[in-house]
Amino acid sequence: MIRLLISLSLLLWSAAVTAGGSELPKLIEEKVIDGTPRISTTVNGYDTAAEVMERMQSLPLHSVEGLWRFAAEGTLMAIEREDNDDPARDEAGAVTYRMVIVRAADMALRPGTVMGYLSPTAKRGVYDGRIYTGRTDSGTALHSPKKVTLTLGDDESRLVISRYGSSLRFNWWRLLPYMYRRLITKQEKSPGDIDGCLRVFPAPAIPTEPRYL
Repeated sequence: MIRLLISLSLLLWSAAVTAGGSELPKLIEEKVIDGTPRISTTVNGYDTAAEVMERMQSLPLHSVEGLWRFAAEGTLMAIEREDNDDPARDEAGAVTYRMVIVRAADMALRPGTVMGYLSPTAKRGVYDGRIYTGRTDSGTALHSPKKVTLTLGDDESRLVISRYGSSLRFNWWRLLPYMYRRLITKQEKSPGDIDGCLRVFPAPAIPTEPRYL
């Protein structure tokens, strides 16, 4: 009888905890960055690299903020903190950054096109990101954000972008300007952490391409 009562008590306690705390795991697991819009937007203030640098010079920048050039094909993008007008983001206290095109290899994409978002993780220099992987029928906007990891190098002059998972290879570098190619392919043997960006501004302490006198 005692065992039966104990079993019933444990069962009722488990049900109460499950009912009362079912939302808590969801709140913990859900990230602010998971609210990335399905289709990219266009923002002002990115018409030229000079305009972006002038603005950045007046701000205390975080380590990941600045102008970055994609090593594979030359697209210039800016990473800046997002204006947190969303009350939910303000309440969460999360820092998010926008990845915005300043000069695209494909001229059909306008300066100011948001190409992704990132937010810090618990590990220094490592960011959780979402990068758009497709183009809309009009050809002027991006869609289908996918998960990536961005890792800032020790000297903060390089930003390595890695895909999530191992069964598929996310060819994010083919997004610009090679929209007609497949963005998702079968996993290939990785040559290492070679996909990513080189810092343009602020100039790194050690230039990515040193000049010898």
